[in-house]
Amino acid sequence: MIEALLVPVDALRTAFYRALAPCCAGLFADRARRVAWLGGGSVVLAFVLTVTVPLWLLTLGPLLLGVPHLLADFRYLVVRPGLHRRAALCGLAALPLVACGFGAPAWVGLLAMAVAVLGARCGWALRLAGLAAWAAMTCAATADESAFVLAFVHLHNAMALALWWALRPRDRRALAVVLLVVAGAALLLVGALDPVVAAASGWQVPLAIPGLDAHAQAYAPGAEAPWAMRVVLSFAFLQAVHYAIWLRLVPEDARHRPAPRPFRASWRALRDDLGRPLLGLALLLALGIAIWGAVDLIAARAGYLRLATFHGYLELAVAALLLLERRRP
Repeated sequence: MIEALLVPVDALRTAFYRALAPCCAGLFADRARRVAWLGGGSVVLAFVLTVTVPLWLLTLGPLLLGVPHLLADFRYLVVRPGLHRRAALCGLAALPLVACGFGAPAWVGLLAMAVAVLGARCGWALRLAGLAAWAAMTCAATADESAFVLAFVHLHNAMALALWWALRPRDRRALAVVLLVVAGAALLLVGALDPVVAAASGWQVPLAIPGLDAHAQAYAPGAEAPWAMRVVLSFAFLQAVHYAIWLRLVPEDARHRPAPRPFRASWRALRDDLGRPLLGLALLLALGIAIWGAVDLIAARAGYLRLATFHGYLELAVAALLLLERRRP
């Protein structure tokens, strides 16, 4: 059924590509060049949306893109590298990750990293170094969980950028994407765009959602104005970049063929990687959160964020495993 719905979409895609072929043929054939341009364009778009409609990014972004990005997380960090075939490793790591979705404290989520370190195929010197890093983070999480979670929430957006950079060899064109992200976050933090943000605040369509002040209490508690607003804006920007990396850049890199493929082929690949039951569950979850959001945006966003707690610890655990095993998927 879904493939049938994608037939007219692929027809439009073909017509669009043919129209662009005279000037963009090189992008279709050169994956590295295309990823660099997609990355740069995504970062610029995220920056423009951050300074014009930040509340939309903070509220609607998780509701619309949250579940697809969680699915991409699992697909490219677990399934594609074949980690799901290491049953003992995945089974033990899944327990603390699932517990996080039900409100378990941060030190429980960090146990997934400990499992990854102990299960890594590496020497004991590297394993002990990984355990030392895990122990340090666990001590920080138990000493002041609120401060640890706040730092982790901010840093996990940057973790996606680091994982994207590490998953495949990169060239100078890809470095431009990283520099754009750093420059965008820096401009927001130093307040270079404060006048633009203030001027654009009146353009936003009113939504029944908390304003930037409420978000500042969550993402920059105790910070004084104008720094609190700047921290919130940088979070919104990096969160949007985080979604773009998992939903656009990583899939482009992971595709076997260098050229883009039709939507139907992408759907079949997704189905083959994840299986019908998991894919059906993800579709139902995404639809359920969207409907919940239509009824109560605030509650739906809070519910999604509570559910998605696990994926930061998943990214951390897989990053530790790949680093210790010194391999790329």
